[in-house]
This record gives sequence, structure tokens and C-alpha cells, in this order.
Amino acid sequence: MKLEKIVSLANKNSEVRFLAMIRSLRAVGCNLPVWVIPYDDNKFDLPENCIWWEMPEVISYLDAAGSHKMMRKYQCLLTTNYQYVDSDVVFLRDPEKVLSNASGFVTSCGHWLHPEHTYVAYTLELFKEKSTLWEKNVFNAGQYACDVQLFDFAGLKALIESNPSVKEICLNSRTYDQVALNLLIHLSGIEVNNLTLPPFRMESTWAGNYTDDNFERFWKDEDKKPYIIHWAGCNFDIARPVDRLFMDLLTNEEKQVLEAQLKDKNKTSVHSIRRSLSRLKRMIKR
Repeated sequence: MKLEKIVSLANKNSEVRFLAMIRSLRAVGCNLPVWVIPYDDNKFDLPENCIWWEMPEVISYLDAAGSHKMMRKYQCLLTTNYQYVDSDVVFLRDPEKVLSNASGFVTSCGHWLHPEHTYVAYTLELFKEKSTLWEKNVFNAGQYACDVQLFDFAGLKALIESNPSVKEICLNSRTYDQVALNLLIHLSGIEVNNLTLPPFRMESTWAGNYTDDNFERFWKDEDKKPYIIHWAGCNFDIARPVDRLFMDLLTNEEKQVLEAQLKDKNKTSVHSIRRSLSRLKRMIKR
């Protein structure tokens, strides 16, 4: 495929991570424009050659349905020749060059090995009906690329509303985008090509697979070296050696901002657990 743009999703809360991603992209020599889908109205000043990308019809439709903000990634399905990445990604190689020999819907995650969180009971039956090797077709919603437009807005809306189960999955506010996007790609009929599978056999793009100081030993073959590292589900406060690929892109002030965000997130998690335990105790007493 011939990439024309990088797409991401961000707001003020993810600004530090977004800036690290952009710096890594430019460091590998990729000067493509970056289209940023606003997670919400809490925006920030974007770096050079980055623009906010809003499709009012998509955003209004999702907001009216009370959908999770992550579903705004559906905008990607209405455009062509893009690489989408979440803000918790760094580039190790130029995506233009890496994807030049790829086509269709392209991912490089390892969910074929661990497909959990890519399906619910309804969608799993659809996947199994299509292939006995359905696992190779699922993907992480935080990184993918495509060279064709899969839908126009009217077609996407019609597909979502064609079936109550599809509508529930694609418009609900209780889950994130991953199950919904896997379903929509399945229903589009496009072939999914995973760069970590044959014939490419790229090494893992997930930060969680690199657990010691010598993680770069897996990247001796440049053609097999991952072109991105994605921290999906990996908290930065665990301090893995591979985290330096991300942290080295930040200023000291930005590191302090990230550290403060992590502390706030941990406090929120603790409070949520305590509230759940309190509710459970009250239920038991009844």
C-alpha cells in the first residue's frame, strides 16, 4: 500500500503519549501528515503537520447513541491509505517503507495467539463460521492499516443498524472499540493480513513480550524487526526495560506529567475497588 497519512486518537489527557509517538514517527524519517481524531472536546495544540480530523456525521451519530468515545475510530473505515495507531505507540521503522509491500487490512499484533478481548459470544460464532483458523483474522484496535475505503457513512450506518446484536455491539457505551471493529472488519469481507504471521514473520510489536534488558536481541534481522512497539494494556509504572524506547522521547517535564497521571489513575483504581467491595459487603449483609 501507499500510505498517505497516519491517524490517531487523542485528547489533552493523552497529549504526552501522543507527542512521544509523533517524535518517534519523525525520527524514523516519516513525514506524512497525522490526522488526529478528537476523543472529546478537550483538545490541545498539535505539532506541525498534524490536524484535528472530525467527521461531524460520525461523531453526532455515535454521541446520540451514547457510544463509547473510542468508537470514533470508525472514521478510519471511511478513508483510504492510512496507518492508525493509538498514542501509546512508538515507531521503530518507517511505516511507509514497511507497508509498501502489504495490502488490504493490515495489522501486526499478536491477538492470533491470544484472541481474548477481540470477540463476544455472538461475534465468535460468526468468526468460526468463516474459518477454522479464525484467530488469524482478529486484531488489536490500537494499530492497523488499510489501503481501501471499506464503507461510506450511509453504508456503515445501515450495516450497524441491520441487526440488533450488531447495533448493540457497535453503539454501546460499556465496551471499548475492539470487539466492534473486529466485527465490522469481518462483515466488510476484506482480507486481514498480519505481519507477524507468514510470509512476513515480523517479531512481536507488543511491549509486554519484551521482559529483560536484552530485548533488542530479537531484532537482529532488520526485515523482521517490528516497525512499532505498542504498550496496549501495559502500565508504564511497572518500568520495563523496553519502556525506555518511549520514555527517552519525553522531556523531564513531560515525564513528570506522565508520572502524575499514573498516580491519579492508580488512586482512581483503588477507590473503584473499595467502592465495589463496599457494595459487595452491603449485599452480603442483606
